[in-house]
Amino acid sequence: MALSQWRDQALPPPPEINGPVPAMINCPPASGKRPAPTSSLLSVVQHNCVGSWDVFLSLFESFKEAMTYPSIVLLQHPPVSKARLPSFNGFTPFFPPVRKPRVAAYVHRSFLSSFSVLPKFGDGDSVITLDVSSEEPLFGTNLHSFRLINAYSTVSPNTHAHSRAPEALFSDLGIPLLVVGDLNIHNPLSDPLRSFSSRELSSSSLCFELAADFGFTLLNPPGEYTRFPLVGSARPSVLDLSFANPLLLPIVTS
Repeated sequence: MALSQWRDQALPPPPEINGPVPAMINCPPASGKRPAPTSSLLSVVQHNCVGSWDVFLSLFESFKEAMTYPSIVLLQHPPVSKARLPSFNGFTPFFPPVRKPRVAAYVHRSFLSSFSVLPKFGDGDSVITLDVSSEEPLFGTNLHSFRLINAYSTVSPNTHAHSRAPEALFSDLGIPLLVVGDLNIHNPLSDPLRSFSSRELSSSSLCFELAADFGFTLLNPPGEYTRFPLVGSARPSVLDLSFANPLLLPIVTS
């Protein structure tokens, strides 16, 4: 939340990672319980691990090096072996109950000790929802809950159809909502310097227009790349997106 008493606190620097940190939210802990791992702020990290154990370990090791841990890590393409995801000390993983989930959420245990976290998976392997609630009002408001949605979506090159319909992500929920994901779409709002094909504009407009209809704001700084190809001639791009609904936006600090 953009309030001076939170802005002026000396906080540890965030780790440098390849992917956006979509939200840093003022989240005071419940009375008598341990605080979340990032002082008075709830930090949420989003990252695509491209199915690599090395990428996963590098990400979590970067938290150790920075000596601060995010409250929630939302992953796309987490590494999977024998229908199991890797574990990391201090975090509890949540993921769809399928052999090869496309999304996962790692929640720090100190956060779980202070807040109630209910994971929901729906159908399929590419969306996870976390409903977070507390006995104490959150974010300096009279609200006691908020929601995070983490999605992985692809777009058909022939029909422009999304593998996860935008309607499943954006809604008039009535509580603070953060939607993040690797949505595999290109749009001038997220990448203003890119040259767009008609197919790219057609597929991305479905998502961005629906988000706008419900008052969501894109949190990504325009043109800040989230994907850097290691081989080939492809240019960097903005594929990992984060959106805040009107109830969440006023309390996002960065």
